[in-house]
Amino acid sequence: MEKNKEQKVNETLVLVNLCSQYCKIIDKAEKEELNDFLETVASKMMEIYKQTFEITRFQTRYESEPEKFLSEKQYNKIIKKLKEFFGKRDLYNEIIDPARPTSQSVFQASLAEDLTDIYQDFYDFSEWYSLGTLESINDSIIECLNTFEKYWGIKLLNALRAIHMIRYFLKDQSISRVNKNDDEAIDIDDNEIIDSEGLDEFLTE
Repeated sequence: MEKNKEQKVNETLVLVNLCSQYCKIIDKAEKEELNDFLETVASKMMEIYKQTFEITRFQTRYESEPEKFLSEKQYNKIIKKLKEFFGKRDLYNEIIDPARPTSQSVFQASLAEDLTDIYQDFYDFSEWYSLGTLESINDSIIECLNTFEKYWGIKLLNALRAIHMIRYFLKDQSISRVNKNDDEAIDIDDNEIIDSEGLDEFLTE
């Protein structure tokens, strides 16, 4: 069934806000018990995958080069925090590498790296979209959907499998909770509802 403009606006706003919520979950990871964190982040990832999988693909083109907002320093801080949080459970075996999708070779993947790579794409998407211009809305949606198909969609599915293994096959092995001071966090409000005015204009084009 053909979706009307209001439905297209709503499904895109849902995706933007889900991505923002994921980033906030990652920011607070070290404050949670491992099982609680895995349950929360996995649930959000499943919502995001379903929403992105079903979203309407717009017939548009880039107006400018993709913008990046997450700095290398921020990226390194997040991945270091997650690696310490997961400890020996961080590494797992995988065969589906987004960089080599047809390869059947087993390689060692990192759950912390997967979650941080996804964070980077979602943070850039949310920040770019929130600029609110017709061009930023257009380009951020295109980039998010393109990287879903080619990169972070596979990363997300791989990470979900690793989380499943930790929760249900390794649950008898204890892991200590990492307690740290609340360092500089990237500010994305859990309850922030991103305005639809710019997207409404975009969909009239």
